Amino acid sequence: MKIKKIKNPIIIVCGGRGKRMGRMTNKIPKPMIKIGKKPIIEHKINYYQSQGIDRFIFCLGYKSKILKNFLKTKISKSTFNDAGLKPGILKRIFMVKDQINQPAIISYGDTLAKINFKKLILKHNNSKCAITIVVAPIQNPFGLVEWNTKGMATKFNEKPILNHFIGYAVISPLFFKKIDNKIINLNDGQGIVQAINFLIKKRQVNIYKFEDLQITINSPSELKYAKMNYNKYFTL
Repeated sequence: MKIKKIKNPIIIVCGGRGKRMGRMTNKIPKPMIKIGKKPIIEHKINYYQSQGIDRFIFCLGYKSKILKNFLKTKISKSTFNDAGLKPGILKRIFMVKDQINQPAIISYGDTLAKINFKKLILKHNNSKCAITIVVAPIQNPFGLVEWNTKGMATKFNEKPILNHFIGYAVISPLFFKKIDNKIINLNDGQGIVQAINFLIKKRQVNIYKFEDLQITINSPSELKYAKMNYNKYFTL
């Protein structure tokens, strides 16, 4: 069956050091850590291509040459932007804005979710918002307590279901026109958080709820889980 191409590009942000992975990222960037026989980034690319995505923009930083040399052997239609180590996530995205003339998918380099990207893009386009963020439910393992200034409990919620951002979004060119430079230049993930909060106030943030398979690798324990369960997510 021929896959219908998705014209929208995907911006993969993979410039961080991956410090929480310990020694594993001393010599290689986190997206090059293997799950099964393939590095994380290859699993991601394979899934995106199976969904019809063939235009990739990589926002690189830490150990960028290793990633770039590997990716060149896997994808022909791709561009690279090496911003170095300093810029935060939002700044890296803004550095490729000249290549975006239509809604673009955003993906972090350490996450993979079996999203139907055609449906995601359609929902974003229908919303007419600057950004659509992908969220998924997660059950907090603890009871959460709130209290007032007098130390009196005001609310107790046992193991609530919370909704969290899973590192995927769609942004329109409009997104780049609305965010102030002070937000753009914030470190690490602070910029993207502040940008989303700013746009929420402007009623410009759409939600795409996702409840299918997903995996994020931020720590050795999450990597261990991924290796034990990768057959649910990846094809060898």
